[in-house]
Amino acid sequence: MTVFHLKNRRKTREYLLMFFYSKEIEGFEFDQIESHISDYFGSISNLIEEDDYELIREHISDIFNSVKITKLESDDEISFSIPGTNKELTMDFGEMDKENIKDGFFSYSYKLAESLKVNKSKNIVQPKKDVSEKSNLDFFRLYFEKYEKNLIEIDKVIEQKLENWDFSRISVIDKLIIRMGVVEFLYFPEIPEKVIINEAIELGKKFSSEKSNVFINGILNKLKDELREQNKTN
Repeated sequence: MTVFHLKNRRKTREYLLMFFYSKEIEGFEFDQIESHISDYFGSISNLIEEDDYELIREHISDIFNSVKITKLESDDEISFSIPGTNKELTMDFGEMDKENIKDGFFSYSYKLAESLKVNKSKNIVQPKKDVSEKSNLDFFRLYFEKYEKNLIEIDKVIEQKLENWDFSRISVIDKLIIRMGVVEFLYFPEIPEKVIINEAIELGKKFSSEKSNVFINGILNKLKDELREQNKTN
């Protein structure tokens, strides 16, 4: 059994969630992106280490929450500075409302942060790579392979445990996080079940709605018990 370093595993899960989200939205096929995993892992690692993405996401969300209580028209423009830069961004209220409903500015902020990263000076010294990066990249590759090749089975397992819920109505982020939990239950027996559930809850707290962690916890706990009975986990 391959042994992976646990250091930075949480960050790697965040990279995977973003990766799966991009694939879900853009509709990329496995063979279109498999060869680019190393490049993606490297670029997104730098992005999250610099905290650009999360800072921008929180800032835009705060701006939206402060203006949505006022009586604005859809085409009313809202201007605000981008954290860590001297640049200003303008969005109309309708656009902001649409991005918030879609995923809480998740994809919008990621694209904006990635654009800012690409435009940074090439003279900036990049931080030293962590010694565990290679093992985390291996984990990323294997995780993606198991997710992609077994997605139909994974979704069937989840749908069996949904009560009064239509699988298609679950938010994209929550669906991805639950799928990730099932991937770890089924294909990473070296990871303790409590760790799998706790990490999924943390992803929900950071990237989804306030109530999503309760939903994610409930579904994964039901799945954990069933998968354990079926001897699919430790």
